[in-house]
Order: sequence, then structure tokens, then C-alpha cells
Amino acid sequence: SNCIIHDEGCTNAQNRVQYLLCRFVEVLSSTFAATVTLCLDDLQWADSTSIAAVNQLLLTGGLASQNTHFFFLGCYRDGETDNCNPLWKSLCNNNLVNAGSTDVKLDCMDEETLTTMVSETLCLLPRLTRSLSSIIYHKTKGNPLFVTRLLTSLSKDGLLRPSLRRRRWEWDKEKILCQKLPDDVAEFLMHTIISLPYDVKSVLTILSCFGASVDSSFVKKLEGALDRALLDGIDTAVAEGLLDKIDDHYRFSHDRIQEAAYNMMNSLDRCKFHFSYGLALANFDDYIFTSATQFNLAGPEAVEEKGQNAIIADLNLRAGKKAMDMSHFEVAYSYFDHGITFLRKKHWEEHYALSLELFDLAARCALTNGDIVSLKLLSEQVIAYGRSYEDKLNVLYLVTCSLAFSSKLPESIEKGLDILANLGIDLQESRNTEACIQETTTLLSTRTDDEILNTRQMTEPTMIIALKFLAKLELGMTQIKPRFIPFVTQKIIELSLAKGMSPMSPIGFVYFGAFISKRGDISSGYRYVKLALSLLDKVGRESAGEVICMATQVKIFVEPIQAALEHHNDGYAASMVAGDVYNALLNTSLRRACMYVAGVNLQTMQEEYDEIGRLAKENNHSIFLVQAKQVQRDVLRLIGSDEEVTIPEEEKLVASNNSVLKSFFFRNAHISFMFRSYDDAKEYVSKFYDCRENAWAHLMVTHINNALYTGLISFWVARKSRDAQCWFARGNESKLTLKRWAESSPWTFENKWHLLEAEESFSHNDYEVAKLFYKQAISSAKLHKFVHEEALAYELAAYFYLELGEMEQSMEYFLAAHERYHEWGAFGKCNSLFEFVKSSFSPTSIESDFSPSVSGN
Repeated sequence: SNCIIHDEGCTNAQNRVQYLLCRFVEVLSSTFAATVTLCLDDLQWADSTSIAAVNQLLLTGGLASQNTHFFFLGCYRDGETDNCNPLWKSLCNNNLVNAGSTDVKLDCMDEETLTTMVSETLCLLPRLTRSLSSIIYHKTKGNPLFVTRLLTSLSKDGLLRPSLRRRRWEWDKEKILCQKLPDDVAEFLMHTIISLPYDVKSVLTILSCFGASVDSSFVKKLEGALDRALLDGIDTAVAEGLLDKIDDHYRFSHDRIQEAAYNMMNSLDRCKFHFSYGLALANFDDYIFTSATQFNLAGPEAVEEKGQNAIIADLNLRAGKKAMDMSHFEVAYSYFDHGITFLRKKHWEEHYALSLELFDLAARCALTNGDIVSLKLLSEQVIAYGRSYEDKLNVLYLVTCSLAFSSKLPESIEKGLDILANLGIDLQESRNTEACIQETTTLLSTRTDDEILNTRQMTEPTMIIALKFLAKLELGMTQIKPRFIPFVTQKIIELSLAKGMSPMSPIGFVYFGAFISKRGDISSGYRYVKLALSLLDKVGRESAGEVICMATQVKIFVEPIQAALEHHNDGYAASMVAGDVYNALLNTSLRRACMYVAGVNLQTMQEEYDEIGRLAKENNHSIFLVQAKQVQRDVLRLIGSDEEVTIPEEEKLVASNNSVLKSFFFRNAHISFMFRSYDDAKEYVSKFYDCRENAWAHLMVTHINNALYTGLISFWVARKSRDAQCWFARGNESKLTLKRWAESSPWTFENKWHLLEAEESFSHNDYEVAKLFYKQAISSAKLHKFVHEEALAYELAAYFYLELGEMEQSMEYFLAAHERYHEWGAFGKCNSLFEFVKSSFSPTSIESDFSPSVSGN
């Protein structure tokens, strides 16, 4: 059990770095008037993580914002990218193209351009240098590097020289023509290096093993480690133009020069040299990456002594851990993988702890990098050779996560339950739900909030990872097994109070608060979500994004819903700082839902749903994408746009995910009601009620419109249907729900409750009471800034007065509804309302300012 490594959240850390980089660039580029410029060369060699960071920077931190002054310049070799290269995939990203990128293709120089270059270099007229430039062009084909190196070589050989007598440059055309030159620039550079003194050649080959550049402190360290002088040879190479000295760094003046120096060694010598450099640097912690990389380039075949295998494997382990601390998980995986290759056949018997840690961490990085095949292979090894069940827990957790990420949520939940059972944790799901809730309430009643906040920290490794399994179950069961949420929540709280608080403990308290709020006890629920938020300061903010998200969903039933927008912004920021993309998207999605309920202008909502759709698509979260597109479809219909919203994933998810199915039925019922399509509204709301039993176990912003519009549709159907009693019961249920919420938060719910009271009174022919409640609904909506619901109340009151035959009052209310819908940006709804009024009233009674609306007016 001592070998258990707590999950640091590999993906989270990587996303955190990307988020902070974007925020850093955004702050810089929006603060200063001068443009912030970032230039990256040789992008064809960048790995997928680096390219992802660049993409994120361009799409969200730089070019995507109109308020920033940011310029990015990236250079790459066209011939060294293919369809599998991460750079190529980035170049094919439509969103990147739309961000304002321009592709500039740089070819070799043509003869005229080369003539101009030679002319300016030699300070002579083009007609004088044309004979020389023509020879150079035919020998180099205009390759800029080849041209500059050839001019340097000609000068060195005396074929291009200054003439004191003529006071200009002169050249020997015939001798230059006769000079044999390689066709390839790399071969030419290799011939150049071969002609250098031995010590300079040796230095260049040594430096080529360490990449494109080194700093002077490393050179001095290498001199001591190898016990040989290097600086004299380096200075000569600088004088020859093969190396550049920039401050304290020595850099190959071109990557082709480095390639040429490296290719001077045969493959066998390279392995020996890499291995010897790895050994020379192995004792310097500051150069652990360099040492490990040298060993890895040499490969296990270069090991000569048996004991060296474990030493090199351990060095790779330490290098991988350091890379993980820097959130570079592809590099970390490479170190762990190389470390494993250096282990000998009986490594599980001879070096068990080293083997377990290498395989554990490699599996974590494989999951982070989306390499499920490698995760499976690595986890199978640990499961097969682990000496105890506790030693296998880390990979079992990773396998459970991979199942959830692979859309195998039921299988992931079952596996998580089996593992918890093996740890002696039984959720006892067969118990009565009411008894479970009462037991949890009783347990919490024995402690004050201060006592809970001051509970000791959890230290037992097995219990810490057990809570991670429970937290994963909490989120998974929320989507497909909401009935079991109380049992998972109880166990998290029970273990936290008995064994100590872990970073996952706040999740138990916030879910309990959200659950009992859904059941009607909002004041107690509000207490527990605030307690969960306070716990974050005690146990760390690893789960902050999820906790803030769920807490905010309870807060909107106590505080004005407009205030929730900032809370979800905090939840998004906390999620991104922790690198938790899922909860960042959840906070973003629920923030948009709050904006819609709050009556934010529909043009703004269209842009917001465009943005969340893009984010969901980029991160391959199809549920968020589908649900965002469903609402966007309604928004466009209300605006009056003809734009089609296609959702390829919708049909599959509607068939397999109850949450998406319920959302699909509600959205169709809602938009049918808004455009007064009675039959469709009745059909879809009936289907919504049929799948409502498996609804989320927690209080959510979506429940607000669910209650309001199902209630409105139910009373509408009750007035027209033979089965009035059933529909009256449904409408009354929604009304009582909104009344209870209005007692907790009059600001958000009073107008909605009054509107349902009015519709119910209308349905029961209690007209005077209905008139009173319509006025109260209109007044409350106006007071609390719900312009869309003020419009809705006016519209429904207008239908009511039309039914009574009070045409003047009806017309007045239709006109007021039209004005408020127009203010909301619902131009399509305005036009629909105009057409209805035109067909229901005589032309002379329609006021002159009651006219169709045009989108954007």
C-alpha cells in the first residue's frame, strides 16, 4: 500500500497550464497598446501537446478576442508533415482558419531575387553581379541556406575576394564553374564540416547529440564530466559561422548544420556516444532530462553492465515525474516507457517497487494522452504482477475512468462498485432511500458546521483513493442511475467524518445539499452547499469546479438568478485552473441556461450557444454539444432566423441517454407552446412526463423552465382536453412547485408562480382572480427584470381577455407583449404574434405601431 500514488489529475494539470497561458497572453495583449508577438520555428517537430497549447492560445487567448493585440508567427517545413502529424491536423482546423490565420508559403529564391541578394551583399550593381549570381543559382537552386554557405565557402577559398585595387569584390568565374559541389545542402554542409580541424569536428558532433542549442554553463559542466576541453573548438565553429553565440547560448546557425554534424557518426558510434554522455551527466540533478534522453537515444542494447539497467530505469522514472510536475504528459509517458524498456526480464521479482511505480505512472499518462491501448497493456501487467490488491488500485481507477470516457458508463459504474466492495465499502443500494436520507441527516445533526470544517485530514491511502472512486460514481450515477445518488453521497460523508476529510469530501456535502433541495428542503440544502464551499479552503480546490457548479444550482433557488452568472464564471475559472474540462463545460453550459431563464437578449444567447457548441466539439463532449444545439435551435426560431441547426449526434444520444431524451422532449414542447402549436405541445409534454421519473436527483436551473412551461401547457390542454382532470393535476403540481420556490426566492419565482395561478384560475373560469394574478405576474416580472416573462404574461393575459370578448384590453396586452418580445430580441415570435392578431381582429382595430418585426431591428 505504500506504493499507492494519489491521482494528481494528469489531464487537469495539462489543461491548467494551457488555460493559464491563454489568460497570461490575453492580459498582456489587452493591456498594452503594442502588439504582443510570438514566433515559433520548426513546428513540424512539435508534439501534439505543444500544438494543442498553440491552438488553444490562438482560439481562446489571442486571435479569438477582438480586444487583444496579438500576432503569432509559426514556421514549419512543408515536406515534413503528413496526415498523422499534429501540426497537419492543426492546419486543417477550420476554427483556426476562421480565427484569422494566413498561410504564407516560402519557396526557394528565383534567379532574379538571388541576383538582387548578391548585388546588395556585395554592394555592386545587378548587371555586374549577374554572372556570379547565375552560377550560384544553378548550383543551389535558390536554397537560401545553400546560397549563404556557398558564398562563405567561396570567400574562404579565395574564389570570391575583395580587390583593393578595384575597390570592389571580384570573383574567378571559371574556377567557380569548375568547382564540384554536392546537389544537396546537407551533403554540402557535411563536406564543409569534414574540412575543419579535428577538435572542431569533434565539438560539433558532441553538441549535435544535445539538440539545436546549449548554454555556456552546460558546456562547462560537460567539459568537467567528459574531462576534455570544448570551448576552443566552439569558438572556432562560431568564427566559421556554423554556430551562433547569443548571450550565454551556443546555437547551430541552422538545423541542417546540426543534422550534418550528427550524420557524420555511424549508428553504432552514436549509441556509444549517447550512452557515455548519459553516464557522464547521470549524477547531476539539474540535467536529469538531458541524461535520461541520452540513455534513451542509446537504447537498452548499449548497456554493458547488468546493474546499469535498474539505475537507468530509475533515472527515467525521476525524469518522468519531473515532466508530470511540469504538466508535460506526453514527454513524461516517453520517459516512463523508456524506463520500462530498460528493465530486465525478471524485473517484477528483482525490482518490484520500481516496476510498479513505472507502470502506474505510465498508465496515468496513457489515459491523459488518450492512449487507451497502452493503458490496457500497462494495467494488465500491474493486475497480473501486483503483490496486493492495494497495489492495483491506481490502475483499476484509471481503467474505470477510461470506461467512462469511452461512453461505457454503465460498465464503469459496475466496475467501480465491485472495487469498492473489495475494499469493504458496501453502498447497500437495496435499502430504502428515505431511510438512507434520514441516516445521513441524523449523522450530520451530531456535528456543528465548525466541527465538520475542523475534522482532521484523511491520511490512509486506500481510503483516499476509495473516495475518488465514490466521487466518480457520484458523477456517473447522476446521469444514468439518479436513484442511487443518496447511497453514494452518504458513504462519502460517512467516511469523511470517520476517516478524515479528503479533497473529494466537499463533493459529498454539495451533492447532499442539492439532493435535499430537490426534495423541498431548500434552506437545509443551502446550508450544506455553503459548507461544501467552505470545505474547499480546508482540503484544497481539486474538486472546486464541480462543487461550485452544484452549489450555484442550489443558490439560484435562494438568491436572484442573475447573480448566479458570476458564480458559474468562478466555477469555470476554478475548473480550468484545475484543468477539469468536464466541469468547466458544465459550468459554462449551466451559466447559459441561467442566462436564458434570466431573459438575456436572444442575439447574445445565440453567440453564447455558438461558443459552447464550439468548446464542446473541440473537447469531444457530445452531450454538451447536443444540449447546446437543442437550445440554440429554439433561440434561432424565436429570433426568426432561417438557419438550420443540424445535430448528427442527437438521434444516437436521444436513444441512449435519458437526460438528453428528456431535454429533447421539453425543448420541442417549449417551442411548440411559444408558437401556439397545441397538438405538438401536448404530444411532447406528454412524452416529457413519461421519461421524467429518471430525472436528475439534484435541483438544477433546467427545472425552472420545466416547471413553468409544463404547468402552462397543462392548463392550456386542460381547457381543451376531455381528460381535463389529469392535466389539471399536472398543472397544479407545477404551480405548487413554483410557489414553494417563490417562498425561498421571490425575486426569481414570484412572477412564474403568479402566472400559473392566473392560468389555473382561467381554466376554472374564476375570471376575477385570474385578472388579479395576470396583473401581479406582469408587475413582478417587470420589477425583477424578466422581460421575456413579462412579454409571456402579457401575451397569455391577452388570450384570456380575447376569450372573454374584451377586445380593447386584449389588443392593449398583445401590443405590450409584442413590445417586450421585441426588446428580448424574439423577432420571429413578434411576427407570429402579429399574424395571429391580424387574423383575430378587424384591420381597423389593429393599432398602427403593431407591425411585423425584422431581425436586428
